[in-house]
Amino acid sequence: MRAPEGFIILSDTPALCRFLGRCCLDSTFNIMERIHLNPIRLIHLGVGGRGEWPIRRAAQRDDFESVALVDVSEANLAQAREVSGLPELACFKTLTQALNAVEADGVVVITPPPLHAGQCMEAVRAGKHVLVEKPFALSLQDAADVVREAEAAGVCVAVCQNARYRPAEITLHRHVKEETFGVAYSGTSTRYTWRENPKHSATTRHSYLWELGIHDLDTMRYVFDSTPARVWGHSFNPPWSPYEHGAGVHACVEFESGASCGYSCSFIAPRSSMLFRVDAEGATLEVRGQELIAKHTGVRGEESLELDDVLEAEVALLDGFYQYVTEGVEPRFGGRRNLQTVGLIEAIGAASDQNKVIDFKDYLGERGVEL
Repeated sequence: MRAPEGFIILSDTPALCRFLGRCCLDSTFNIMERIHLNPIRLIHLGVGGRGEWPIRRAAQRDDFESVALVDVSEANLAQAREVSGLPELACFKTLTQALNAVEADGVVVITPPPLHAGQCMEAVRAGKHVLVEKPFALSLQDAADVVREAEAAGVCVAVCQNARYRPAEITLHRHVKEETFGVAYSGTSTRYTWRENPKHSATTRHSYLWELGIHDLDTMRYVFDSTPARVWGHSFNPPWSPYEHGAGVHACVEFESGASCGYSCSFIAPRSSMLFRVDAEGATLEVRGQELIAKHTGVRGEESLELDDVLEAEVALLDGFYQYVTEGVEPRFGGRRNLQTVGLIEAIGAASDQNKVIDFKDYLGERGVEL
């Protein structure tokens, strides 16, 4: 049963208990504001692994309500029921079953990437908002088709690009944008690791790009706060790789601002390391794990910079998605804005396949995507 705007249903015992408990425990809780809150009702598609966090977070909030769980695994569904408090009747094997059985406003899609495009499209065509795990889709065309249908249907699509919401990356973005240390003109992003047991991207062409590059390059776009102008890439796969294609990549991205950033990453490095470095006139800034280090020009030693006080990534994603649905304010991780990240991944792969530098605006334009 769905309450009219401005009312809550007293017979909804779990929801009422959560509401009253929040009122009692949180001295900052605005009862008059929250009592009129109409939560976004969510179907969770894929509830194991990464699919757990939206269920857990929704149970802690007043602006989202989980109404259905969808997964092919009974074990995943059982665990999700414990977190959500939903009964077995709210569990389904397919999205189609859930859409036909429950009233919902949105679908959270956290399934293997090859399924994303089709499942997002099914949700959109059913008139539901969508929050999908990265990568949005495994092709720019598929992602763009979902965005176009969503816009025509008047529903919102957003992508869980959580890496850009880490404190060090947010602080680095601010220093670059404010030119704290002068103009940032170049950078380098590296990530080397070993994955003996490949996940869902084992057979994906340009596997590293689609599995982790989608994080790395989205963060690069965010930090430099500029649209890519030209890209070059070389995707490779050594004989000992457990992946079928592209377990490593070297690339370079030139931005419209004039800045450029090198990129070198792989799944097949015996020893792990990770670094994101930006060079400005007055300092080199390096993200090392959870730290942001400044090496000032002409000064020996280094300085650990204070990190901005920011929301946890999961909170920021749900806050942004809620505002998008209720107020129409597209967040940085909105579907249309994420087309640049998907396009950047695909363009680097195309540059490798074609052995040439790719003009990014032309590449998107040829696929019907305008910047």
